[in-house]
Amino acid sequence: MAVLRRQTLVWCFAVAAAGLGLASSGAAATENEPPPPVPLDPQAVEILTSASRYLAEQSALSMDWFVSFDVVVDGREKITYMRSGANLLQRGVGFYGYSEFGDETREYFFDGAQFQIFDVEENAYVSTEFTGDFDALADRAKEAYDIRLPIWQVMSTEPQPELLDQATAAAYLGTTRIAGREAHHLAFSNYDTDWQIWISTEPDQPELMMIVGTDPYTQGWPQYRAYFTNWNFDPEIPEGVFTYFPDAEAELMAWPKPEDVILQGGQN
Repeated sequence: MAVLRRQTLVWCFAVAAAGLGLASSGAAATENEPPPPVPLDPQAVEILTSASRYLAEQSALSMDWFVSFDVVVDGREKITYMRSGANLLQRGVGFYGYSEFGDETREYFFDGAQFQIFDVEENAYVSTEFTGDFDALADRAKEAYDIRLPIWQVMSTEPQPELLDQATAAAYLGTTRIAGREAHHLAFSNYDTDWQIWISTEPDQPELMMIVGTDPYTQGWPQYRAYFTNWNFDPEIPEGVFTYFPDAEAELMAWPKPEDVILQGGQN
């Protein structure tokens, strides 16, 4: 089945290339010859570029998200884990994130001067001073603590490098419906991974609806799937939502060193 899925994706790229008149006109490649390069479908690139630009231009946004990802155990058994949460961002002001993973709940707070993470079950938190924008915070958290802010890529002012710029092949696979909404179906690939993206067909609000990434070189073809709902580009922003105020019993913890952090699930 895994081989079939990858062959299907390659076939879709080939069909898209032929439809654009970009397929090779020479003789079929022999087994010893590399296949011709697959072009970047301009329609797929334009749709994703437009959606990336739309997200980056929003001064405020919120969404709910749900992530599932596979972990291959002993090179054979594939186990699926799930995370879910919600994000709220007001550019230049602050960020709030909520994340559930198993029986652990985390809240993320950033008010432009202070970055805090609250462990709900343990009533414990970490806090550090940080001045900068959301993108700088995401970079700092990753570099200093090996911590990924939940779904930070789609909230960045430059989402395109993560979503598009690494692609060496792209195909437009038409439209489909997700929960009653029409969506563009796009497929991308490079040497290391394949990923698909579904984007709303509404021209004035090209919302990101779903991302699926596949590792074709690991046994079992593990996938990463992110679903986005309830986008709001004019969200209500309660006063103080970006700052954590600990109660009298909350415990202040030390920030973990990167080598002490155990990442469960890799990407966010």
